[in-house]
Amino acid sequence: FFYKYGIALKRKFAVLREHSAKIEDETWNHESNPGGGRIDLLICDNENLIVIENKIMSGINTVATDINDRTQLNRYVNYIDWLVKNNCEQKLNSYFFILTPSYNKPAISKEMASKYKVITYADLYRFLKEHIYVFYNDDNFIAFFEAMERHTYNNINDYLYYEMQEKFYR
Repeated sequence: FFYKYGIALKRKFAVLREHSAKIEDETWNHESNPGGGRIDLLICDNENLIVIENKIMSGINTVATDINDRTQLNRYVNYIDWLVKNNCEQKLNSYFFILTPSYNKPAISKEMASKYKVITYADLYRFLKEHIYVFYNDDNFIAFFEAMERHTYNNINDYLYYEMQEKFYR
């Protein structure tokens, strides 16, 4: 899926859920470059860091204590910048994505729109549907795939109508 964005993950990679984006470094300028929050998914190998923020029912969050009114997206970019500059012996490529249903695309600043790519559940669903043969024996994947379908519609009422029709036909 990431190939279309120019990302080639290595065979050995890690997927971290709810990864803390707290910057614990006294020399880092926390006022203008704060970190914090939890990254929904952080995928990393020895060349890439991929941040995925999942937005099903909520918008982009801010933190009241942040005097610059930075959003979680800003804080995640700052955290990844800090991570690359201070903890890596080699240059890592960083990528940022927002995964969202078509009916809930979040409003993001121009600055963050230049960094984050918005991927809809419909985009991911289409890709997975084309490649489902790889996973067809995995019951967990099939359950995930079927649950994802409800987030592929342009609005929630379209899905509810589809669901009603399915129940009626059954």
